[in-house]
Amino acid sequence: MSFTSHYLKPYAARVAAYGFFVVLSVVFTMATALSVADFVKILFPQEGVAAAVPSAGGSLLSQAIQQLYDWLIAFGPQQALVFFALIVFALYACKNIFGYLSLVQMAVLRSKVVRDLRNQLFAKAMRLPLSYYGGSRKGDILSRFGSDIIEYEESTLNSVQLMVTAIVSMVLYLAMLFYISPRLTLFVLCMLPVIVFVISGITHRLRRNSLELQERNAFLTSLMEETIMGLKVIKSFTAIGFSNARFRQADSGYARLRTKVLRRVDLSSPVSDFLGNCVVIGILLFGSSMVLRGNTGLSPELFVSYIMMFVLMIPPSKDLTTAISQMKKGRACVDRLQQFLQQPETVVDSPDAQPFNGLGQQIEFRHVGFHYTPGTEVLHDICLTIPKGSTVALVGSSGSGKSTLLDLLMRFYDCTSGQILMDGQPLSSFRIADLRQHIGVVAQDTILFNDTIRGNIAFGLPHATEAQVQQAAQVANAHQFILQQPQGYDTNIGDGGDCLSGGQRQRLSIARAIIRHPDILLFDEATSALDTENERLVQQSLDHLLANSTALVVAHRLSTIQNADLIVVLEQGRIVERGTHHQLLRLQGRYSQLVQMQSFK
Repeated sequence: MSFTSHYLKPYAARVAAYGFFVVLSVVFTMATALSVADFVKILFPQEGVAAAVPSAGGSLLSQAIQQLYDWLIAFGPQQALVFFALIVFALYACKNIFGYLSLVQMAVLRSKVVRDLRNQLFAKAMRLPLSYYGGSRKGDILSRFGSDIIEYEESTLNSVQLMVTAIVSMVLYLAMLFYISPRLTLFVLCMLPVIVFVISGITHRLRRNSLELQERNAFLTSLMEETIMGLKVIKSFTAIGFSNARFRQADSGYARLRTKVLRRVDLSSPVSDFLGNCVVIGILLFGSSMVLRGNTGLSPELFVSYIMMFVLMIPPSKDLTTAISQMKKGRACVDRLQQFLQQPETVVDSPDAQPFNGLGQQIEFRHVGFHYTPGTEVLHDICLTIPKGSTVALVGSSGSGKSTLLDLLMRFYDCTSGQILMDGQPLSSFRIADLRQHIGVVAQDTILFNDTIRGNIAFGLPHATEAQVQQAAQVANAHQFILQQPQGYDTNIGDGGDCLSGGQRQRLSIARAIIRHPDILLFDEATSALDTENERLVQQSLDHLLANSTALVVAHRLSTIQNADLIVVLEQGRIVERGTHHQLLRLQGRYSQLVQMQSFK
């Protein structure tokens, strides 16, 4: 409840309005129910008994209504019956109107709470470090935004609605029952612990089973996402049967557990219904004996009103047991959502972070070390200075730490030892958002979005002009092929840019970097997956960018970085060589070996 109350707190006025309308709805229901016995007595008086004698008990509202009907009886039973029908109709109309208004308030509350929760989850997903995603299944993360939120709304929020309505109704009904007959009501309350014990016995395992159910659902989502992404590989290796069998096995386990959970949830309602009927039978036996003794202050008409009031209390009591079982089931979703929201944000701005206004003199890696997991060092004692306006190329075998250096510069991760300095200031002293605004990235795995070409080039710059978009495309050698698209810059490129070739996607990625006019450019093997023609076009685009920028280039094809101001050779996370292309060739070391290997190929 504390999790849900946190999201309900901003809408306290609506919560109060919801409770107020529920109270009014219950009050009008009680007014109608309590007056029925007196109506019967008035309309069909016993011989020798005055027709309009008010009952000794009942609520003040019931007595006031009876006095009104005593006055109406003077017009005759037939006309009084018409007035009676109209008044009952009005009471029920008011009850339904206020019931509807309470549902309207709750519908708005549920929508707003789910909206706020989903927004907070998305904002959290944007702030979490890349290391979290590296160790988590995508399907499990996506299920937090999909099935977990749906289950939270259907189980927890719906349970809160049922619980509030049930508690308000039961409190009012119970107060009226005490007013009519305290002795009979105490007899009823003595039977409640038995009902609570039985219902809790049914639902006590729901939370644990529901948590396992949500985790299995997340695994299914992850399996589906993984299968769709790798469908080409599955078909190529004729693994359709294997994939189907694996999915059927996981789905069968999920279905069995879901059946088990639903069976427990569904069992609570008929059990509470049966126990409620047992209580009604007990009331009939005990209450009838009280009426027959005649010295208990419980008249027959009040006993009828008491039974009617108790019958009205049965549905909210069933709703309360249902709400408790549903809330235990929904608690698993709350646990998973809280777990995600409480994930530590390891890369954050320091309290005294300064704005970053661009590179002035140089970037320095000072004794930088880094590891993803303790004991497995990826970078060790990296010392490197990059003057402003220079181009530094990073080469080495796979796993040597080249891309990790770029990630550290972008502050996707923080160094585990040493530090990176911008103009003598530690990287951590600047605001992350300001820092990244001055860095342009072009990666080997081009990430484009299901949007228009214009939207992808101006991504993150909603106020970019048409002239700025086209200028960036022209510098990136993308303008010509864009004009050949069916709708030019307004052409939608599909998921991940599937409607474009690899070279076209890469040039759009470069245009997206150019439009920001970044001080620092990072290229992570931007041409390694391209054919010769596309590599030439992309390389021309890169040359435009490198002319007036500070660049750090991870190179797979060494022919593309021969003109770099400095080439750094990495092996197993250490710098083993550094120099220009010709200097490194004269050393006849690791760089020379790499060049010879590519020349041989």
